[in-house]
Amino acid sequence: MHSRSAAVVGFLVVLASTSAAFAQTAPSLGAAQSFAVLAGSTVTNTGSSTINGDLGVSPGNAVTGFPPGIVVGGTIHAADANALAAQTAVTTAYNNLAAQPCTQDLTGQDLGGKTLTAGVYCFSAAAQLTGTLTLNAQGNGNAVFIFKIGSTLTTASGSSVLMINQGSVCNVFWQVGSSATLGTSTAFAGNILALTSITETTGASLTGRALARNGAVTLDTNTVTATCTVFVAPPVCPTITMLPAALLKGRVGVDSTQTISASGGTTPYTFTTTGPLPAGLTLSAAGVLAGTPTAAGTFPFTIRGTDGAGCFVATAYSMVILAAVAPCPTITLSPSTLPNGALVTGYTTVMAAGGGAGPYVFTVTSGAVPVGLALTSAGLFAGSPSVAGTATFTVRATDTNACFGSAAYTIVVPAALAACTTPPTITSIANQTVPVDGTVAVNFTIGGGVTPGSLTVSTTSSDPVLVPSNLMVVTNGVGGARVLTLSGGGGRTGVTTITETVTDPTASSCATSTTFLFGIGTAAVPTLPQWALMALSGLVALAGYAALRKRRETGN
Repeated sequence: MHSRSAAVVGFLVVLASTSAAFAQTAPSLGAAQSFAVLAGSTVTNTGSSTINGDLGVSPGNAVTGFPPGIVVGGTIHAADANALAAQTAVTTAYNNLAAQPCTQDLTGQDLGGKTLTAGVYCFSAAAQLTGTLTLNAQGNGNAVFIFKIGSTLTTASGSSVLMINQGSVCNVFWQVGSSATLGTSTAFAGNILALTSITETTGASLTGRALARNGAVTLDTNTVTATCTVFVAPPVCPTITMLPAALLKGRVGVDSTQTISASGGTTPYTFTTTGPLPAGLTLSAAGVLAGTPTAAGTFPFTIRGTDGAGCFVATAYSMVILAAVAPCPTITLSPSTLPNGALVTGYTTVMAAGGGAGPYVFTVTSGAVPVGLALTSAGLFAGSPSVAGTATFTVRATDTNACFGSAAYTIVVPAALAACTTPPTITSIANQTVPVDGTVAVNFTIGGGVTPGSLTVSTTSSDPVLVPSNLMVVTNGVGGARVLTLSGGGGRTGVTTITETVTDPTASSCATSTTFLFGIGTAAVPTLPQWALMALSGLVALAGYAALRKRRETGN
């Protein structure tokens, strides 16, 4: 029994020793530790690259492009003893990595979309990264990731290496059998030890080191940071959308203004261009593309919108500038005014234009529409206002010949009304009668309301021909006292129903009304209810019948 236990324990010890022997280890970079960039032949730079750490070359001695590139927290070493010692250290580390056994063969697989834990990952030929590679340190700050690549390492534009769970990028090693190329705007991490050359294309960044043994390191507006702190992953960027999808045409000698916008990221956005804009036009950081074109043609360029968190979208545009011809016609917009809106209420208005060559494209060139509304390029104002206030803005309609007309508009969105907790009051008014072309003054009192001082009074007639609005006038008295003056006119006679309404405009649906009859030149205005008049008529008829019968009985 004891012999079997001892054998099992011995086996486990051997197994553990074997596993430890094959565990990947981070090689020492020695004298190369302080270098962010090291080349064998040359270091060349284009644009405003920033190198955080030493920059060196050996046995070559050529370093170009600094400035405009800058070296921060380090020194440039061209074919000096420091660079030579660093190259020697890189060769030792490169050979150490090449000798470590593989834990997984990824030959033929794209690294994009994978999540890998610590290990040695091998490619017998080229390796490709398209998208995001996630390295999970599993809470171990000493986790080591080694990638052994038989030939080239290439990343697609916008790709990234993401370290999670407390790993350090200085424990990530890329042993590249020939050359490495980082695509535009790639966010790469780790130490690249390439036998030949390393190229970082426009906008690529490297948290780690670019160490080329025999060839060149080529930079173009890059950031390289040699750091061994625990890697804090950048935020995962959302999908950012840039509008418009296509730019309006311009015309030589005619003012052109259009606004580029972005959404989906963190505000504010900053806009820049790659490639020349049409002559005469400029793009502001806020995204306003404006100016007066001076040359006709088709001009391709790219606009990049970067959000407040550093995430971005880049959109390729092609803008057509038409040649100058006859003067532009006068283009008018309709309607001349836009209806006001209401909070959290659907709003729809269609704009139109005329005078030019349609179809027209509508844009807002200055100011801002109410929050919650938007103007489509076809001229449809739609949405639901979400913020009260007054919005003033200018709308431009551009025709197919790049001629345009503009108009200023205002949309008012009133604040939400209060609930009608205290309805207004109005005293009742008796029926009134006047002779033809006569006048009567009627006293009444108003009160109550949510905001008493804001009460308004209106008067309507059921027969506006008999009593038009100009013959019904209300004047204010003391406090809530009011006087309604009613007049007959034009020799007209008849009876109409007058409705007097008091309203509190500061509250929702807050109004109270009273009605009465108004007769002109007639006794038709009743003073008794209808049922009483009918009963009286019946009594009169019975009395007449009784008198007639009595005369017959007496012979008189």
